Amino acid sequence: MNDKDNKTEEATPKRLKDAKKKGQVAKSGDLSAAASLFVFMMFIGVLGNYLFSNSLKFLKTSLQTDYTVSITKSNLGSLFIKNIINFVVLVLPFALIAIVIGIGISLVQTGFIFSTEPLKPDLKRLNPIEGFKGIFSKKSIFNLVKNILKLFLVFYMTYKNLTKNINQIINSGNLGTEKIFFFLLDFIKDLTFNIILVMFALSIVDYVFQKRDFKKNLRMTKQEVMDEFKEMEGNPEIKSFRASKQRQISMSRMMSSIKESTVVVTNPTHIAVVLRYDSKLDKAPIVTAKGEDYLAEKIKEVARINKIPIMENRELARAMYRKVEIGDQVPVDLYKAVAEILAVVYQMQEKNKGKI
Repeated sequence: MNDKDNKTEEATPKRLKDAKKKGQVAKSGDLSAAASLFVFMMFIGVLGNYLFSNSLKFLKTSLQTDYTVSITKSNLGSLFIKNIINFVVLVLPFALIAIVIGIGISLVQTGFIFSTEPLKPDLKRLNPIEGFKGIFSKKSIFNLVKNILKLFLVFYMTYKNLTKNINQIINSGNLGTEKIFFFLLDFIKDLTFNIILVMFALSIVDYVFQKRDFKKNLRMTKQEVMDEFKEMEGNPEIKSFRASKQRQISMSRMMSSIKESTVVVTNPTHIAVVLRYDSKLDKAPIVTAKGEDYLAEKIKEVARINKIPIMENRELARAMYRKVEIGDQVPVDLYKAVAEILAVVYQMQEKNKGKI
C-alpha cells in the first residue's frame, strides 16, 4: 500500500509546531497580493494630489535643460543626487505602504515566523523523479488552472475597461496635463478594483486549497503518532512539566484535606502532620497531609484559616512524619500519643460548645 494511504491521522500539535519552525505554513500568495493591492490603491486614492504634484515636479526637474550651465565632473554628482532625492520623495511613501501591507497580511495568515530552514540546500529538490512527480501533482495542476483563469480574467477586465473608456482615451489629447493625470488615475483605479475583486475570489479558493493541501501533507501514520508520543514521554522538559503539574494537583488536594481534618500536630516549627479521625468513617486516625519547613508553615496557615486546632508535640510529629505516608492509618505504637492529642482536642471543642 502507498505510504500516503497509511497517513490517516491528523497532524499533532508538535508536528505542526515543528513544521512552522521549518517555515512550512499554509498561506496563499494570491490573498496577500490581493489584499496588498487593495490597500495600496486606497492610499493612492487618498494621496492622489501628492502623487500628481510630486510626479510633475520630478518630470520638470528631470527633463528641463538649462543651456547656460554645462555639465561637468564637478556638478554631475549634485545633479544626479538632486534627481534621486526627487524620485525617492515621490516613491518612498508608496514603497513603505507596500512593505507594511505585505508584512501585515503575512502575519495575519501565518503569525510571526523566522526560519533559515528554507534557505538550506536540500538534495531532494535536485531529484529529477521527485521533480517530475511534482509537475503532475494536484497542487501543480491547481496552480496552472488558477493562473490561466487569472490571466484570462485580467485580460478580460482590461478589455472591458478600455472599451468603456475608449472615447475619453481618444479625446484625452484635448485635456490639460492635470486632467489627463487624474483621468488616468481614475482609469487605473477602476481597472485595478475590478482585478482585485477577481483576485480576492480566486485567492479565497486558493487559501482553502493551500490549507487543505498543507494539512494533508502533514498527516501521520498511526505508528508515527505512537512514536512521537513515546518520544515526548522521554523528553526531560515534558517529564519536568508533568511532574510539576502532578505536584500542584497533589498540593491542592492536600491543602483541601486540611479543611476536613481534626488536628495538626507540629514539632513546632519545621514539621506539621495533619490528622483526621471520624469514628463513623475511620477505624483509626489517618494522616491526610504532612510537610516540613515552607510546606509546614503553609499547612499551619490553612489550619488557622479553617479554625483547625494546632497542637505541639515534637516527638509525635517527627515519628508520624517519618513513619506514616499520606492516606495511611497511624500505626499501633503511636495510638497512645495520638489518643492523648485527640482527647485534648475534644475537651477544647466541648468547652467551646459550652461557651456558645
